[in-house]
Amino acid sequence: MKRLIFVTLFVMGWFVTAVAQNAKVIALVNKASWCHVCKENGPRVEKDLMPMMMQNKNVLMVVNDLSDDKSMKDSHPMIEKAGITSFAKANKATGMIYFLDAKNKKLISKISLARSNEDIKMAFMNAVSKK
Repeated sequence: MKRLIFVTLFVMGWFVTAVAQNAKVIALVNKASWCHVCKENGPRVEKDLMPMMMQNKNVLMVVNDLSDDKSMKDSHPMIEKAGITSFAKANKATGMIYFLDAKNKKLISKISLARSNEDIKMAFMNAVSKK
C-alpha cells in the first residue's frame, strides 16, 4: 500500500504542472496513516474511485498525506504547484476529499471517505459539472 501511494504521489507530482493549467477542478485528498476513516475507507476509494477521478482531464488530483512531518513535506510540492497552499493549511481534516475551483481556489464541496462510493462519485460529478 505504501509503495502504491508513493508511486501515485510521484506520478501525480510529475503531471501536476501540465494538468493544473487545464484543470477546472482540484480534488484535494487529505489522508493520514493514523486516521481511522482513511484506514477503513482509503483502499476502497483508491481502488473503486480514484482511477475514474484521475482519468478526468478536467480534474487535478492532489494527495495531502498528513501522517507525519516527512509525508507532509513530501506532499507540499504538489500542493504548492496546484496553488492551494493556503487552503491546505486551513483545511487539515483527514479522510476527506475537497473539491476546489481550479481558477479561484474556492471550495466547491467536500465529502468524507466514509461515505458510499455512490455518494463520493456524485459529489465528484457535481463538482465537475459546476465548472
